[in-house]
Amino acid sequence: MREVRTRFAPSPTGFQHVGGFRTAFFAYLLAKHFGGKFLLRIEDTDRERFVPGAIRFILEELQWFGIEVDEGPSRDELKTFGEDWDGAPSLGGPCGPYTQSLRLPRYKEVAEELVAKGFAYRCDCTPEMLERERSEQMARKELPGYSGYCRTREVPANVPHVIRFKIPQKRSLGFVDAIRGKVQWDTIPLRDTVLLKSDGFPTYHLAVVVDDHDMKVSHCLRGIEWLSSTPIHLLLYEALGWEPVTFAHLPVINGPDGKKLSKRHNAAKSSDLREQGYLAEAVMNFVTLIGWAPGEGSDQEIFTREELIEKFSLDGVNESSGVFDPVKLAWMNGLYIRKLSVGEFIARAKPYLEKEGLAIPEREFAALAPHVQERVKTMVEIGAMVDFLIDRPLARQMEAIFQKGVDAAKAREILSLSLDHLATLPEFSTEAIDQALRGVATQVGLKPGAAFVALRIAVTGKTITPPLFESFAVLGKDRVLSRIRETLELLPK
Repeated sequence: MREVRTRFAPSPTGFQHVGGFRTAFFAYLLAKHFGGKFLLRIEDTDRERFVPGAIRFILEELQWFGIEVDEGPSRDELKTFGEDWDGAPSLGGPCGPYTQSLRLPRYKEVAEELVAKGFAYRCDCTPEMLERERSEQMARKELPGYSGYCRTREVPANVPHVIRFKIPQKRSLGFVDAIRGKVQWDTIPLRDTVLLKSDGFPTYHLAVVVDDHDMKVSHCLRGIEWLSSTPIHLLLYEALGWEPVTFAHLPVINGPDGKKLSKRHNAAKSSDLREQGYLAEAVMNFVTLIGWAPGEGSDQEIFTREELIEKFSLDGVNESSGVFDPVKLAWMNGLYIRKLSVGEFIARAKPYLEKEGLAIPEREFAALAPHVQERVKTMVEIGAMVDFLIDRPLARQMEAIFQKGVDAAKAREILSLSLDHLATLPEFSTEAIDQALRGVATQVGLKPGAAFVALRIAVTGKTITPPLFESFAVLGKDRVLSRIRETLELLPK
């Protein structure tokens, strides 16, 4: 078995969403499972749709996910796009360059070789001629496509032209897909496609075959939408006398509405998920499970990176489309948050708190961090859980105080008694606060939960917080008493 070498080959025509990164995850896991190499190639031949910053986004997201690229664009390659920044990786490798726009002479060389061997030809048909031909075909209710007009014309090399591939029309073709098994075409449903455009840039069909061969790629993992183009690639491998890659066409990721995942599902980019407070390891785990399972009889859903590498195989990839379920992602992210050490949780929470402008004293946040960690599903929920620690006027949810059995008079009674009990405490510890306030509920004839809502609103301003007594202890006696007095002033007389 030859060395397993896989690649992630995004096009910088936009910012990759999680469906694109799933291809990277699968390719990475497959290579590492077999002790092979994972490559990054930038397929930037569509110059009209090139998006500045897209290459940097790809590299930074791979870094965020912790995916180590064995070979890829060097620092000098990145500089050609103006993508040179602090922290930019310098990858490189023996098969570079890994950016298609820097490989144009190689594509021309191979295209000319195909012409010389009779597998391709020059075509100087103008766009107007091609459009007229297409209109006539559609008027005759024929499948539109190039007629092969230039196949025998011997168009000279010194006139503007493209190079087209001669696709046999009366030939069956098949291959074994690593996911879908035997795929067969009785006749090839394609016309003579362009390999090299008049500006010297290759089409995807030529570039992907040349690059995968030159970079010694063993497995080509790509979306199912490319399955219909596979005959062209197989014929190119055959014409050039090269060993084809193992193709594996991946299932589509759909949104909860059953339609292909896109921006409307609020999960277009992995950076969106990062900003929404999801951990990289949780996203990778979750996305890997969309279309892949570890094997029959296994119900494991939470994996370390090492476990994913150990268990991953193309045999476990499903042919059917999978669903991006945000509810399940939030559940899984919560599990990953709780698996962090408290120190790691505090460190990861810091940028989210800073982004919200919440300057919470480190000691106070550290004291409540274990309790917050047990309650949140995403990192962006942390700020709302602890912002009451900041000394600023509280926007209290006063209406939440009034519930069954608690009117303004009862709320005043609860707060007044609590104020009296807490004011006399010599030690303002969690245990002492607990003992003092438990008796208040009994005195006012309520269950503790109902009585403590008023206290929670009074001191924190909201109904959802870390545990009440622990929060009081962290705030300290003076601040707690002051906030209870403020609330008493706000209650209706």
